Amino acid sequence: MKFSIVYILVLGFLLFGCKSEEKSTEIKSGFVNINGNQLYYNIYGVGDTIVVLHGGPGFSHKYLKPQFDSLLSTQFTLFYFDQRGSGWSDGQDDTLNLKIENFVEDLDLIRKRFKISKLNLLGHSFGGLLGMYYSVKYPKNVSSLILVDPDAASFELRTPYQIETINSRLTVEQNLYLDSLENTDNFKNYDPAIYTKYYKSYLTTYFANPLDTSKLKLGFDSISVPKINRTNSIVRMNLGEYDIHNQISAINCRTLILQGTESVFSVEGAIAIQNKIPKSEVHLIENCGHFEYIESPKTFKNLILEFYDKN
Repeated sequence: MKFSIVYILVLGFLLFGCKSEEKSTEIKSGFVNINGNQLYYNIYGVGDTIVVLHGGPGFSHKYLKPQFDSLLSTQFTLFYFDQRGSGWSDGQDDTLNLKIENFVEDLDLIRKRFKISKLNLLGHSFGGLLGMYYSVKYPKNVSSLILVDPDAASFELRTPYQIETINSRLTVEQNLYLDSLENTDNFKNYDPAIYTKYYKSYLTTYFANPLDTSKLKLGFDSISVPKINRTNSIVRMNLGEYDIHNQISAINCRTLILQGTESVFSVEGAIAIQNKIPKSEVHLIENCGHFEYIESPKTFKNLILEFYDKN
């Protein structure tokens, strides 16, 4: 089974600098109406707040939360939310508005709703691309930007390399296994257990060591699973052959880029981002794939702490 663009799924609000008054790591969660959609959010941790942008598009924040909470919640308040058409949030049926420009406006309305003057953004995979799009349109609203194995700033530097890398890593046995799962009634009916098996096999290609996939907690459920491929394919189609390299030079906040040398995203793409964003730095993490926070957690945590210490 060779993967086309449609089936490529990339796993990838409060103010930083304003000390949190929370003294515990009590979870706060709920829904907020943004642009007519109910978006789900979850807040956990203590300290200054980082807004976390999950990947996909179409995944939820849940694949990030276990390790992020463990690594960062004693230093930062982590504000997660499911983007439109993803996770527990609405919007998957409004296909005309499944565009990254609307994702940007959703984020800014969240900022306003929670009375935030400036955001500290951390985006993984597609979330990194969303963070760049937002920071281009609203540079004055961003205090800092962390891009964790982000989508490249152009289709050309992202998609061909990703497809080639994934297809080169999938074995014949895996392709047959994935095909067999796709043909089951449970898969067609969006059974979370079958989808978990499917992606746990498929996503071995995203790791430097395929065995590390066992540490990935996807958090699939009956609400989120039907949205994954639908939202992903429509958002990617609407993105088209994008290229924002020239635009990201307008990003004026300090930016940290973390890139795994064995990722399905190219090092070339990460360096091209660093070359365009004036106050940016890139760190290549050796023997690491797309999930640095799982594959190299100490390095991931230390680089983030050092970045904020410098700020």
